Parts: sequence; structure tokens; C-alpha cells
Amino acid sequence: MDPEHIRHRLGAAVRFVDAFTARPVTVPLDVRAETLPVVPGMPAVPWRARRGPEDDTYRLMVSNETVMPAGAVTLQVTAPGDQYANLEPLVVTLPRPLVAHPPTPARSDYLVTHALWPTRAYRIPSGETAILGRLVSGGVSPIAGLRITCWLDGTAMPAAPYAYSNDRGEFVHRLPQVKTVMGGAISPTALLQIDLRLPPLYTTVVAPTQITTDAGVVLGMPMTIAAGRVAQLTISLA
Repeated sequence: MDPEHIRHRLGAAVRFVDAFTARPVTVPLDVRAETLPVVPGMPAVPWRARRGPEDDTYRLMVSNETVMPAGAVTLQVTAPGDQYANLEPLVVTLPRPLVAHPPTPARSDYLVTHALWPTRAYRIPSGETAILGRLVSGGVSPIAGLRITCWLDGTAMPAAPYAYSNDRGEFVHRLPQVKTVMGGAISPTALLQIDLRLPPLYTTVVAPTQITTDAGVVLGMPMTIAAGRVAQLTISLA
């Protein structure tokens, strides 16, 4: 008897990176499509991506006679330990365009890179500068969906990275570029600027009425935080 053969076909491979470091997210993730463009013979939903053990990509694949979905596929991403959150839409279009050297497929044609955001369940590495923040309105109610950017005073505000506040008004903003030794000089503290923007367009800036750190109330910008440590911030909005 002939041995049974299983044939797999790749639709896309998604690599998830930390929004602040651009390094691959290595915690296991559940990556799935809850709905698919209707194509006869397509996979059953939820269609789950398979993790590639050698490169931490998540592969959308079909086997044997299953038909590869065609069109825009929206992916849901969750970390079982809630260490990361998917805060921006992830839509993968199938089939992938062959742009490296058409018509021959290349590995890069199938690769999609997407950022995830660390949550309070993520363990900040020892010695890294980061902010654990909470937004409140009137000192009580949390505010969700704001975009928060923190950067070194004296430099231009970057387009990225940035954080988002969750339903409890909480956010994590890693600052791996802020170190206790910078430019050959010891810097136990860092001066930061902060920018808060309202959804959905993130063009409207909102000014905090008060910022409280673990060292006390911030009287104005820039604010001072300890380098190489995690700072706790409470930001009050009108």
C-alpha cells in the first residue's frame, strides 16, 4: 500500500513584534480568523494559524483538498497569559502579492509583520525604563482608547512607538532607549515629554490636569523619572 501523504499550502506567515522594541513576541499566541470570505471548500472557522517553532511566525495554511480562502481575512490575536494585546486591526489579504521577484514566490512575499502591545501582565525586564500609567477623569473614571506617546525631552516627538489605554484607563509604555548610561555619561534620571490624543483619529491633543508619579505631583513638563526602573503614573484629565 502507498503511504498516505499530507500536502500543506501556505497562505501567509505572520510575525508579531513588540510595539516598543520591534523584537519578536515569543510568548505563545492564539491567532485565528473567526470569519472568512465565502469560498467553497474553505477551512472551517475558527481557522487557526500554526506556530512555526523555528522562527516564531504564525502560518495560515490549508492541507490536502481544503481550498485557500481568497480576500481580506481579519485575524484575532490573544495571549493566553494576557501578556500582550492586539490593539490595531490585523487584516491579511490572500493570496499574497508576489513582489520580490515575480512570478517566483519568495519567503518575504508571505511574511506579514504586526505589532502587539505589552500589558500589565507582561514582566518588564530588570533594568529597563518603562511607565505603568493610568488615566482618570475627574479623579475617578478610567478613560479608554487614548494614544499616549512618551519621549526624551529635547528631541522631536516620534511618530512611534506609542501606547493605548485600555478599558480601565491603564497603559504600558516601554522606554528601552532610556538607560542609566547614555552617551558615556551616567544618567540616573530622565526628562520626558508626554502627548495624549483622543480617538478615533488621534489628531486632538488633550492636556492632563495633573500627573502624579511615585515621587509626587509633576508641576510641569518635562517630567522626571528614574532611569532603569518602572515608573507609576496617574494622569488626571478634565
